[in-house]
Amino acid sequence: MFVVMSDSHTDRRVIESIKEYYQDKATAIFHCGDSELPSSDPIWEGITVVAGNCDDDEGYHDFLIKEVEQQRILISHGHLFYVGLGLERYSYFAEEKNVDIALFGHIHQPVAQRINQILYLNPGSVAQPRGAHQTKMYALVEKKGKKIEVSYRNLNHEPIPDLQFLL
Repeated sequence: MFVVMSDSHTDRRVIESIKEYYQDKATAIFHCGDSELPSSDPIWEGITVVAGNCDDDEGYHDFLIKEVEQQRILISHGHLFYVGLGLERYSYFAEEKNVDIALFGHIHQPVAQRINQILYLNPGSVAQPRGAHQTKMYALVEKKGKKIEVSYRNLNHEPIPDLQFLL
């Protein structure tokens, strides 16, 4: 099981809380950008993080690819692929990189969908939710046989009932 969060926008405490809760439970923790914290912040030890459009620290990467639980995972904030307009550009990039899962942030809304066998996942925002779900949230991802279970959680680490998926 791994954890995905995004768009914390200077709220270091929320990153710290999620990290502390999962550091001995999860195989990986990802942050999809827009933390607005320095890339040298010790909070990032044990967390894979990328640059968002609000992160002007050059120590961050625009995207990374990690192997976790036999899954090849692409992590990006998504703004460079215009994810606010849809996933078409990001899907071309993800397919080119031959990944199983493509994580992204930027839109502050939960997304869990498959396109051409790749799971695209946005964990929503831990600080500034937008859209239909006005809950500060993150996602847990766990491989279940040939499917992937995605469980969105609120900041009390409780499942959000209508945001539980087996894809």
